[in-house]
Amino acid sequence: MQYEEKLKERISLLTRFFWPEDLYKIGKELDLNYFRKYTNYWEINQYQAATEIAKNIDDNKLIELTRRFLPKYGLMLGGFHGKYYTASETGELKLQSLWDLIRSNVLKALDRWGDRAYGILQALINKNGRATYFDLIDEIEKVLGYEFIPSYLLPRLGPLNLVFKTGSNKYPDWTIPSEIIPVVQEELRNFKRPAQPRLIRITPSERLLRLEREIGFLVDNIVQSRRNLDLLSERRFKINLIKQSEMAINDIRKLCSNEEEFNNRIMSLALLISEIQTEKITNLIKSKPESGSINLMEAFLNEMAPDYDISIIKNLRMIMTLRSKKYPIHRDDSVLLDALSYFGFTNIPPDWQDLWGTVLQRYLDSLEGLIRIIVSMG
Repeated sequence: MQYEEKLKERISLLTRFFWPEDLYKIGKELDLNYFRKYTNYWEINQYQAATEIAKNIDDNKLIELTRRFLPKYGLMLGGFHGKYYTASETGELKLQSLWDLIRSNVLKALDRWGDRAYGILQALINKNGRATYFDLIDEIEKVLGYEFIPSYLLPRLGPLNLVFKTGSNKYPDWTIPSEIIPVVQEELRNFKRPAQPRLIRITPSERLLRLEREIGFLVDNIVQSRRNLDLLSERRFKINLIKQSEMAINDIRKLCSNEEEFNNRIMSLALLISEIQTEKITNLIKSKPESGSINLMEAFLNEMAPDYDISIIKNLRMIMTLRSKKYPIHRDDSVLLDALSYFGFTNIPPDWQDLWGTVLQRYLDSLEGLIRIIVSMG
């Protein structure tokens, strides 16, 4: 058991210390079988290479290698704080444990921030030690049973050597070092969560962040569904049903705090609905429907899948009503009230952001309905 623990930690250490280029040099120098079949370092798997080296060296050789192959840019994640090995950020390796320090820091975090620190640490462990910010928020909610935005707390866990910001500036994520996960998990199991956690006040900026996350999630699913719909229709009918419009997709990602912004967003969404392969779809059907993308799609479904869920088309028609039956596209029309009611809004004016989120969900529902129909055709 101890051998397996120590081997696992040594592998983690080698992966932290050395880039694939150095692992390749070390493996060749040790004349290990794994490295004989590769002529270039970029062909190796970093984890497998570290594993092969770890199995074939002892602690003395490990210290020698870390002194000869110094890390080019220092060690990430504050160095290395294992049960058997400790290394500074500059790469100085010692055969000692720092788990007592890590244990103390976990207890300090739990004492200072309680349930919130527990939620962050357990969520990261659940995500195998690394997660993007929004994925982390989702996992924290699963752990705690309530939403918590960790913006304030995450940077404060870094000086305790518990959590570090990683990735690129454009695509950052958060990481708990793999070598400390066992001791952190042990202390989290011993933590007594409060019976009634203190309610966390959501600030305006945190609410904005939550809205951006929700809209971003919806639009990501819309993009994927449009892509899947095209792939399936290409296989089944040898055509693409819809036209791509990157600018419109970019617009529907934006939030919607007032009527003017809603007007701009709904026009972009209407463009996505109307941009279908009209001529190609017309060639697939016998009937000649009235003009309009939704009429054409309805005729297509009536012929190809007469028992289809009518909400697929109704969702699209009601979205277009929100665009067409109000200022500034046309003068306000009472039909607009019917469309608002269809989406579950009876107050005038509605909460424009809530309405926008609901509209995006209904559009996604229609896309997913179309996908199910084409899949059922085989």
